[in-house]
Amino acid sequence: MREAALLALPYGLFKDREPFSSLRIEGSAVVRMDGVKFGKYSKLLGKQRDERVHGALVGAAEELLKHYSCDSAYVSSDEVSVFCKSPPFGGRVEKLVSVFPSFLSAHFSRLVAPLPPGWFDGRVVAVGEGEWPLYVAWRLKVTLCNFASRAKGRPCREALKGLRPPPEAYGTLMVREEYEKEGYDPIRKVKVPVKRRRLKRLEGEEVLEFALRGLRYPDHVQAGAPSFLPQEGGE
Repeated sequence: MREAALLALPYGLFKDREPFSSLRIEGSAVVRMDGVKFGKYSKLLGKQRDERVHGALVGAAEELLKHYSCDSAYVSSDEVSVFCKSPPFGGRVEKLVSVFPSFLSAHFSRLVAPLPPGWFDGRVVAVGEGEWPLYVAWRLKVTLCNFASRAKGRPCREALKGLRPPPEAYGTLMVREEYEKEGYDPIRKVKVPVKRRRLKRLEGEEVLEFALRGLRYPDHVQAGAPSFLPQEGGE
């Protein structure tokens, strides 16, 4: 039986060739996923932003938030940023930048059909819990600059002067809000108010209002921001 020769190979033969397997993020983080070659949708549909594509992005991001119990997500243009106070997989970067984009790609492709499927790359950004609004402000700036520059054919600072972007230019922000509902106490056998959390979508200038909270930090840095833990043996 020739397969018996395989038994001599150790299980961990190439484990030490995985240079990033021990890299993890400590604390809260954002996983940002960018669409790969999403210009194909603009060519197919004849416009820069299509509700079907944006709706599929938002729907896929919402599924990801629910499945991994993350806290918020911002969808703009062809990118999705997901904020997790406690990232899954113990904060392992390899897992976050492989599983999250794969999950998003699968759900986006299902929701955008019969248009062609789409896929995403991913990166992890160390973002403190209090820095999430500032991060949204940063990505919103990029989004509005791109919109204004395309609309007027000028650099961002010039193009934004006198331009009032339409609501869809701001993207969609999903946050968790607390609400109260009626519950039941089986011990006392009475109805009681209980608190739950649900996802809420913010659109248009609601996104801007949220983002402007981030500009309260004068140095644009939140104390106690998370950091990457180096691999064993690293500096």
